[in-house]
Amino acid sequence: MKRIVFFSIWLLISGPLYSGEIVLSGTYQGKSVFVQNPFNHSKNTFCTKEVFVNDRKLFDVPQISAFKIDLSHLQLNDLVVIKITFDDGCTPRVVNPHVIQNPKQFKFISSQSDNQSISWNTAGEKPGGQFIIERYEAKRKQWEVIRSLLAKGRVDNNQYAIQAEHQNGENTYRVRYEDAEGNIVYSLELDYTSTDEPITFYPLVATNKLTLSDTTSYAITDYYGKLVKQGEGKEITVSELSPGEYYLNIQNRKEKFVKR
Repeated sequence: MKRIVFFSIWLLISGPLYSGEIVLSGTYQGKSVFVQNPFNHSKNTFCTKEVFVNDRKLFDVPQISAFKIDLSHLQLNDLVVIKITFDDGCTPRVVNPHVIQNPKQFKFISSQSDNQSISWNTAGEKPGGQFIIERYEAKRKQWEVIRSLLAKGRVDNNQYAIQAEHQNGENTYRVRYEDAEGNIVYSLELDYTSTDEPITFYPLVATNKLTLSDTTSYAITDYYGKLVKQGEGKEITVSELSPGEYYLNIQNRKEKFVKR
């Protein structure tokens, strides 16, 4: 019992009892951070105890009056958090905190839609964010998700583009940015009018196959939305399907047919 009590007290006394810390956060701009490190005469050592960059310890108890925090392992515009812990009796001084720029607020710089793609540029992203691309469905009077992708998480100019699969007629899109904390920013709405002839098919009641008016990619789902077949072509064999109602998904629209 005595050994256990003695060991617990030793841990408490020998643990790091620092009186304060300095925290800098921003983005790496290609420069190192310099710190003046006064001598603590009352404890016969220098002020700084530990230095962390993005929660990774770089060094501890630097026995020198000034030191450099080398950030060259980072990429330009990477987010960076520097933490310097120190003991009581003196305080380190960061000489050039301005070299760590504060992150910019997120914004869409530009966005557009043409016959081939939906594209957008952003600035001020944070790690862990994502983009969700939505199209307005006029018949249902609601926005529907058509694609999602992870954000690059960099502060300066980020460029994105996805292949567009327009419906015939008017198409309205928007891009939604969600950061890791749940904050949401929308792009301006993007309009594009497609004059391509819609692909049709027959018959609506099929036994062996469906015939399309042009070659395209397709997917067939059952009444409950389960995918049962997909591919690309101008003719689709359906003889293996069980009798019932199905939906043919082409050109981002659903058309019902019956397998007999």
